[in-house]
Amino acid sequence: MKPISLTEKNIKGYGYLLHESNKKPKHDSDEFKFTGDVYKFSIDGEITVGILIGRKRKIKLECVEKHTETEEILIQLENDSIIFLAKPSMQINEADIKAFYFKQGEAVVLNKGTWHWIPYPINNKECKTLIVFKDGTGANDCEIQNLRSHISLD
Repeated sequence: MKPISLTEKNIKGYGYLLHESNKKPKHDSDEFKFTGDVYKFSIDGEITVGILIGRKRKIKLECVEKHTETEEILIQLENDSIIFLAKPSMQINEADIKAFYFKQGEAVVLNKGTWHWIPYPINNKECKTLIVFKDGTGANDCEIQNLRSHISLD
């Protein structure tokens, strides 16, 4: 499998690429530019923000997880990585899994039920990802499924 770039077209069905280019800035001056309402989502309850450190390891996907009750926002804070995604489904369809380059500074919203796994750093020993979702998601809304065959990059 070869990773592909995160673009609006490529991530369609998995989630949304967060960026300001499709919106008119609410404020634009010499001091700053602010583009609001890049993405709106609704969560019934508190939101939690976490920091995930992905450690260098062989890029070999063995399992995936999904959250059916909430969307999840991923923001790549430090270093580039590879993320694997599959469209929402009851059971993982391994043929649907795609690898994406997730570059430092990029942000995505994963649809409810999108299968995914921990980012794999590609040029450094670690990568740092900011994770945002409904409080309790990890404990109460996390289904992990092992893959029948492992997926590696070409």
